[in-house]
Amino acid sequence: MIAQAQALRAHSGFKAARTLFARRYVAILKTHLPLIHMATDEIRLIVGAYVLSRHFAASPHDPPAGVTVADVQTFCTVHALAGHNRIGAMLNLLRQAGYLRQIKDLRDKRIKRLEATRAGITIAKQVITPYLQALAQLQHVDYAVRRVEIDDAFLGTLARYCSNYFLMHGTLVDLVPEMRLFMARDAGFEILLRLIATEMPGETLKDRTVHFHYGAVADCFGVSRVHVRRLLEDAAEEGYVTLHAPGGRAIEIHASLFELVDTFIALQMSLLLQAVLHAGGKA
Repeated sequence: MIAQAQALRAHSGFKAARTLFARRYVAILKTHLPLIHMATDEIRLIVGAYVLSRHFAASPHDPPAGVTVADVQTFCTVHALAGHNRIGAMLNLLRQAGYLRQIKDLRDKRIKRLEATRAGITIAKQVITPYLQALAQLQHVDYAVRRVEIDDAFLGTLARYCSNYFLMHGTLVDLVPEMRLFMARDAGFEILLRLIATEMPGETLKDRTVHFHYGAVADCFGVSRVHVRRLLEDAAEEGYVTLHAPGGRAIEIHASLFELVDTFIALQMSLLLQAVLHAGGKA
């Protein structure tokens, strides 16, 4: 997969595809703040894929193949993603937001069984679509964009493939551990994507120096201004940016940050490409 990711990065259209992805992904997430605040990006993507894979594996003839609260909690604790109580709270937030609902287990009323709602499936499709749209700029998989929109089972197949990858190989962040600077914080990935896609008139000051107002960014993602400032200060300490003025008024983005982001997004695209090819078909 690493070789495939490198091939994607070498494509002449990769930078444009990355910017396309960044803008569209941020546009989706900033309108669904409960998703941002329920967990870090790393945990959200892994748990989301696991829950969806289990949801679509369920059937009237095999109810245990579905999702239970205890099952998700065990999955997360065994793989050291998050504690038992934190995952329980995360699932509660998903229910309150209308993405999951609790259903009765007719065989054992003590079991808290869950299923994805239509709203939950819809937002999952919206989250994965920017990846597919960007990937379609680099590979002949534009059919996948159309298919995920109309075919729930296709979404389930992609989720199952990605979830199985994690079970067998670990997280993609393990391959690029420096990304935890962003992935391990609330809205960290979204803030990073917005930063690298800052190319609107009046935002780009010169070269790679941009205006990135902490207050506006904080309001966009429902976090505090201090949260944004500390993230950028930590990024500066790691040499990814230089803060030339307070409040985000002049941030110079260094090549090392683009290198980090491009490496990680290429890995994400590579995994998704493998999932699409594994699913097969163009219907």
